[in-house]
Amino acid sequence: MKKRVILIEPSFYGVSFVRAARELGCEVICVVSDQKDPQKFGYEGEYDQLLIADIRDSDSVLKAIQNSKYKRFDAIIPATDYATAVTAKAAEKLNMFGNSYFATKCARNKDLARIQYAKKGVPSAKFAVAKTIDEALEASKKIGFPLILKPTNTASSIDVFYVSDEQQLRERFLQISQLKQSYMHFKVREEYILEEFMSGPEFSVELFLSNNEIAFVEVTEKHTTKPPYFVELMHVFPTTVDVAYKKEIINTAYCAVRALGFHNGPTHAEVKLTDAGARVVEVNGRPGGDNITSDLIKDAYGIDIFKKTVELYLNKTVTIKPTRHGAAAISFLFANSKGSFESVQGLDNIKTTQGFRRLEMEVSPGDKVVPPTNSDDRIGYYILSGSNANKLKETIEDLNLKVHVIVKSDSRV
Repeated sequence: MKKRVILIEPSFYGVSFVRAARELGCEVICVVSDQKDPQKFGYEGEYDQLLIADIRDSDSVLKAIQNSKYKRFDAIIPATDYATAVTAKAAEKLNMFGNSYFATKCARNKDLARIQYAKKGVPSAKFAVAKTIDEALEASKKIGFPLILKPTNTASSIDVFYVSDEQQLRERFLQISQLKQSYMHFKVREEYILEEFMSGPEFSVELFLSNNEIAFVEVTEKHTTKPPYFVELMHVFPTTVDVAYKKEIINTAYCAVRALGFHNGPTHAEVKLTDAGARVVEVNGRPGGDNITSDLIKDAYGIDIFKKTVELYLNKTVTIKPTRHGAAAISFLFANSKGSFESVQGLDNIKTTQGFRRLEMEVSPGDKVVPPTNSDDRIGYYILSGSNANKLKETIEDLNLKVHVIVKSDSRV
């Protein structure tokens, strides 16, 4: 009998779960907020059934499942970051395998996560939560400038601000207070987190747990824009940092993930290597986005984390072993000025480079573009793979000198 897998709101990286489950021979049921989602996110025709629910509400998800024709299913898996806590709560009520609601809620709420790190002794950042500008100003006296101001429960670097002084804090707090909804109409909490600015290179740790044990772990090197924004420009997998630092980065990530209460499946932990050592930025209870899991891990190590996740949820245990030890990297394309996108010069150089995997453009001529303030401002990306991460990094740096985004200035943008 076919295994039946329920996926909650496949979108962005989560579309890979649909394909992984199908390739494993499963019957795939998708719970979505809109019947147009498969077409919107690119998995039309790759599922067996759609169930419509408010994926912001676990009771609505539960009702959609219980009122369906399906009386038996073998796994329920969150397929988007924003639905991890909702899925966990529904799974707990159904007595299904998965991570706890507590763990996923902490990962979705940065203030709750910081509290857990402090309780468990995980190296982190000084922080405070503020509902008003007066509370924020008071908190800034304890944390000190510069600091980071951001929403407690969004993603993709949305409204993440580097704040250098009191006047800027007033301006940024007013700006962040206008953000009421994030992706999929999830409500943005009206408590905002202020964090000590941690200086140093940033990494992400792709960590897969099976019954609390590390089934797979590797470190991705992140290159970001300079303050006041922190938008990813490039990911290199695996990182080129030396082994001693790598062990510290992994240990910090593992302690952070366990501090939140994660037991199983993929997590994506962000860590900074500061002068005081490795310190956790945040933990996400999902596979790494930005094509890290869908492309880089697969190209470099031959591992399909999405398939392994489905296998874990079905079998309650999993073994993960690389079939090769190469490297892969992704570089994102951005406009350098505000206006109407015209073209990109130098794309042929990318396509003819040894190890070229693919190139995707996400804008068309005439689209409005701006310099990067968050991940949504990207206009495209390309992926390379090879045998050596350092060489890939050098190749990308050389290629990017030859790539020029042509933008027509438009004062009406």
